[in-house]
Amino acid sequence: MSLSRRAFVRRLGMGSAGIASASFIIGHGREELVALGFEDLELEDAMQRQRAAVPPDAIKLSSNENLRGPSPKVLEVLRQHPSTALGYGYPVPSSRAFTQALATAHNVEPQHVVTATGSGAILRAAQNAYVTDSRPLVSGDPSYMRGAERSISVNSDLYLDLDAMVDASNGAGLVFLCNPNNPTSTIYPLSDIETAVRAIKRRSPNTAVLIDEAYIHYATAPGVGSGDQLSVELPDVFMTRTFSKAFGMAGMRMGYGIGQPETLQKLRQAWGLGSINELQSVAGIAAIEDTAHMEWEREENRRIREWTLSQFEEIGFGAPDSQTNFIFVELGRPASEFRDACRANGILVGRDFPPMEQTHARISLGRMEDMQRAMEVFKKVLET
Repeated sequence: MSLSRRAFVRRLGMGSAGIASASFIIGHGREELVALGFEDLELEDAMQRQRAAVPPDAIKLSSNENLRGPSPKVLEVLRQHPSTALGYGYPVPSSRAFTQALATAHNVEPQHVVTATGSGAILRAAQNAYVTDSRPLVSGDPSYMRGAERSISVNSDLYLDLDAMVDASNGAGLVFLCNPNNPTSTIYPLSDIETAVRAIKRRSPNTAVLIDEAYIHYATAPGVGSGDQLSVELPDVFMTRTFSKAFGMAGMRMGYGIGQPETLQKLRQAWGLGSINELQSVAGIAAIEDTAHMEWEREENRRIREWTLSQFEEIGFGAPDSQTNFIFVELGRPASEFRDACRANGILVGRDFPPMEQTHARISLGRMEDMQRAMEVFKKVLET
């Protein structure tokens, strides 16, 4: 028996019957709906209120989006590319080149790459393909996939408990490894991920493993690496990435996965992954090839991250050593209380992350000027 839509929505973190549309959640971001207080509304009502509720000068630190936007080279190719080529779409002229660019970046063959209109579609496909009532999901708690039948609490340092997840993998359908982990912002070196994945496959050969690397471009810790080669080597092991975070292209809805061709075919058959169009393809190629911009983006985010963490530390609030474009701050008060107070002052911060919603809040990192203004509000709110 495959997952119901309600079960999928619950696992992606809504939990409410109101916004029960997986496509809306994947495409628009549940974080913003919660930040605005609309999580319990019906879909159409929520969409209308969402459009009207964000003041022009509000700072949005709720959805882990990149407020610096994409590489200038991406913007330039989008300005220059429109031509008669847009009249040809069967297949899209540049789609093969986009897949090849991804393959080259990961040192794999094109048949090991699958593209999608956002990595969320691949996550949905993974659950449809591998998770059933008798073969459950294993996930960290808290992590991006919530409501797993086998939820494994993060350890005291807010890292995924890899040993416990390995122990829980026997007979499971899918193990979800979010690295870096959302929302705790922590990351394991590749050697630890590889050890865990190999242990899972020895213990439970038919269990699939999904390595979600949505935020890995922001990582600066030593030993960090991709699970791409592991995904090519082992059956039913695959990694996913997105263009919505460090690439600054959330509005273009682009994601991809790496795995064995047989594994990727199971994903395609389990859920419609969408088609990457011509403009997405040329923009994606430009983004991948502009490695200098990605290096700048990583360093700029690190600078802002360290400043923000130091500001919280100065007023007595700690957080893990983030390896992402967000931080997970221990506030000692409900995240909803903090969120509401910040919203009243023009700052939108993230949703609840059970079971830590009574003590911790996730805050996305914007530009330095955004964080300086937001920090004034945070200090005001936390001092009351």
